[in-house]
Amino acid sequence: MQTRDEVQRLKREAVLKEAGRAFGKRGYHNTSLDDVAKALQVSKGTLYNYVKDKQEILYECHALALDIGDRSLAHGLAVGHDGAGILRATLVRYIELLTEELGACAVLMEVDAMRPEDRETAVARRDAFERAFVKMLKQGIKDGSIREVDPKLAVFTFMGAINWLPRWFNPDGRLTGAEVAEKVTDLLLSGLIPPTATGSGATGGHSIETPGPARSRANRKT
Repeated sequence: MQTRDEVQRLKREAVLKEAGRAFGKRGYHNTSLDDVAKALQVSKGTLYNYVKDKQEILYECHALALDIGDRSLAHGLAVGHDGAGILRATLVRYIELLTEELGACAVLMEVDAMRPEDRETAVARRDAFERAFVKMLKQGIKDGSIREVDPKLAVFTFMGAINWLPRWFNPDGRLTGAEVAEKVTDLLLSGLIPPTATGSGATGGHSIETPGPARSRANRKT
């Protein structure tokens, strides 16, 4: 049986997830706690049992995303056999967990809206996360599983794509989070894998010759 603290934690996480969705519909700055409470179908007083203000919701959404990133990195390192394989496993798990646990939490781009002390903490963790990705790319370039690219530019490119994902991903759309994770990762890696690469963890068993067409509207909210 779950303890009282565990139940409280799960309820808080549910509040954060739904609050993130509410922010995603109208934008962080255009959404009040009253709007969040209405979206959750609870009173504003009930909402205060789990969060103090919008700033706390914003920070906690970023903290949850960074926690997911740490778990994804650990997974990639555990199952990948080369740089590209580690990168692929990490990206698939990261996108899948983001869509499952944070839903359409579209506040991950709102870094500047955080309190200075919260922003400092979040940015430091984010930078460490990005450095880990740069390390993966350098490893892949060294072992030949990733073609010669500017590692930092590549990281900024695919992290920008991933961070924008909550703006268009619809949990009730035709593709599940797991399916989106696989497809988006394939698109991101198609520009990094050498043309003759096959099979291993990098491409999921498929030969990549040229990048495939983007399907960014797959789950777009309309």
